[in-house]
Amino acid sequence: SNKRAAMSYLQPKRNDAEVRINTGATEKRIELVLNELLAMNLEEEIETFDKNDNLLKDTSQVFTDIVKRTEQIELSRDKDITIYQELLTQPSVFVEELWIKEKLGNSSKKRFRMRNRCDRRLIQGVQMYLGDINLPDTRFNEQPFLVKYARMNKTEGELLFKELNPERWKAVRPGAYQSIGGVSNNLYRTNSIEKNEIEAFWYMSYSDNELQIIVNGIPFLEVGAKYTDSYGELNGYHITMVSLKPYSGDFAYGKPLTQSAKTLQALSNETIRNLIRKFRQALEPPMGTPAGKMYNRDIWNPGHIVQGVKKDDFQRLIDHQGVTQSEMAMYDLIEKKINEFIGTSQQEPLQGKTQVTATELRLAQQNAVKLLGLSVLACMRLKERLALLRCKNLLVNYTKPIGKELDPVTNTIKDIYARFSIADADVDGQSGERVIQLMDRNLDSAEKSMLYQVEQESKKKGRNVEYKIVNVKKLQDLELYFYVNVVSKPRESNDLDKALMTEMLNQGAMITQMTGRPMKSNKIIDKMERIYKEHGLFEKEAPQSLGQFNEEISQTPGMQNMAPQKPKRPSVNSLEGNLPQI
Repeated sequence: SNKRAAMSYLQPKRNDAEVRINTGATEKRIELVLNELLAMNLEEEIETFDKNDNLLKDTSQVFTDIVKRTEQIELSRDKDITIYQELLTQPSVFVEELWIKEKLGNSSKKRFRMRNRCDRRLIQGVQMYLGDINLPDTRFNEQPFLVKYARMNKTEGELLFKELNPERWKAVRPGAYQSIGGVSNNLYRTNSIEKNEIEAFWYMSYSDNELQIIVNGIPFLEVGAKYTDSYGELNGYHITMVSLKPYSGDFAYGKPLTQSAKTLQALSNETIRNLIRKFRQALEPPMGTPAGKMYNRDIWNPGHIVQGVKKDDFQRLIDHQGVTQSEMAMYDLIEKKINEFIGTSQQEPLQGKTQVTATELRLAQQNAVKLLGLSVLACMRLKERLALLRCKNLLVNYTKPIGKELDPVTNTIKDIYARFSIADADVDGQSGERVIQLMDRNLDSAEKSMLYQVEQESKKKGRNVEYKIVNVKKLQDLELYFYVNVVSKPRESNDLDKALMTEMLNQGAMITQMTGRPMKSNKIIDKMERIYKEHGLFEKEAPQSLGQFNEEISQTPGMQNMAPQKPKRPSVNSLEGNLPQI
């Protein structure tokens, strides 16, 4: 019923005269809330601490960048649409963090290669069974066990289970279970699967460190199989659960927006159904005729000719003229109450205005966040838990080599580790690129000098590049504790950012005039190029003569020193360099 409410399901008629109508108010309001949440662009900032509660800044930056990059690789923004939709319309949302293998193809050379990567997937609420329904989602990792259900085609099941246990896969028979000796051994939903389908159950217990997979009644793992052998030491389940509006502190599921608005949605449908009925009565009012005379309703069609009939032979059986203004006001009141239950968009208070200031935009955004309080909080909680699962997934899998290659210097085979390139990173206060390379050793002095030369050559070519080298062996030896801060970073280049940019420059010029401290030109140029999406709009260095623009700037006290500052000497940042002091 929640899914039907979220998709404006049109109920079938109960009688011939009934009006089939669904106003879709709930669907539209949830769509507005969803758009608002997606526009907030929630991003995660990882904070990493050691066992003595020392903040590791370089390590935090590395994990923040890698989490961001892995989310780009898996196209997480596309997945956020369905995940947020499930969160807003169902009692809870379940998302699992996986380590998958995918095939990559090169269309030009027609070559394929396999790549392992992180991936998160939505699990429908009807596919999950909790071991203890009285534990809230904040204590999800304390669940005694979880059961995940999946129904799939045999071809898809072969990709998942044949390699796991080839002998037992041969015994799997698609279709519903057959009764044995007159006793049915049907499990959940088995009667509805098609003849070419199979169903699978994953039994997971983190507290007992147990895992079992049952496919059409056949167990694929040996008794006593370890959960950590398949999903790693994640300090909890590889699945997380978040509810939108908790019922209480001792219940797992919550109350979605569809359920909150369901009663008012039904009242809205009934109201407009009656308004349409009254509107029809005004157009074609029920009529009474003398006893013993029957007429076809086609006599009311335009141009129809009927013999022996006078207008006095008919009498209206109603005395109203259709829908009144007070009835429409009642309908508007119901719509307003639905909006109060679900929330509103930041753009609605600004509708009808031709010009909107930055202050009005900001206040409208803040008011929208207040009205969407629980929805925003639930999304932030979800992003926080998904980021924590991703950090643990990185520690388990990306600290392992991804391949091998021949070292031409030593003529030996060495391991290759993952490499990540972060675009639009903050490098020494400027926009640039950060390259993170995982290795199993420290850099020697010659390698550090070489990287420094590469950084300098990149700067001469107009690229601001920073290299970070991470020793995965020392990273594994650290006892790390992760915390996540989720912040809203609106995507730049919209009207609000342009208005705020203008306001920031005006206020900055006033502060410069008062204090004599100029603004940094590099910061201003980088921000403006990002907002207007015009890279290379300004020269790298200020020319000798700037003409009239230079004269206007020079007239503003404190603005004479806005020439680009000389960049600091870049350093080859390595995680292992910070370890001895910890």
